[in-house]
Amino acid sequence: MTLDEFRRLAETWGGDIARWPAPTQRAARAVAATEQGAAILRTASEFDALLAAPPEVAPARSGRAALAVLQRIAADEARPPWYRRLLQPASLLPAGSLACSALVGLWLAVALPYHPSQQALAAVDAVFDASAVTLWESP
Repeated sequence: MTLDEFRRLAETWGGDIARWPAPTQRAARAVAATEQGAAILRTASEFDALLAAPPEVAPARSGRAALAVLQRIAADEARPPWYRRLLQPASLLPAGSLACSALVGLWLAVALPYHPSQQALAAVDAVFDASAVTLWESP
């Protein structure tokens, strides 16, 4: 086993050779007996100890964190569903209204000839007069 392989295994499996894959343990113990191998194992063991230490959290800090989580959950629950947000003034409703108006304008430009005739004006009157279009009125 080379020193680079030993270092890679120590970084992957930690400083305890017993946790390493069984086929590599015998060769790893031989490398660990050298000075360089022992230094690599010491570094890996120090890192293992750092990871094994539980974090120290003050009770006041954990209380603030729990309160922040609860406030975030409450804010998400108070938020209206997406289909209700579309009807709010700062939503996509004005843009949708503009797009529909543009589509009606394009339809009229295609449907009506350049020179007015009685049939074309009758179609426009049928659509826009006598409250034929009542999309926004409530029953």
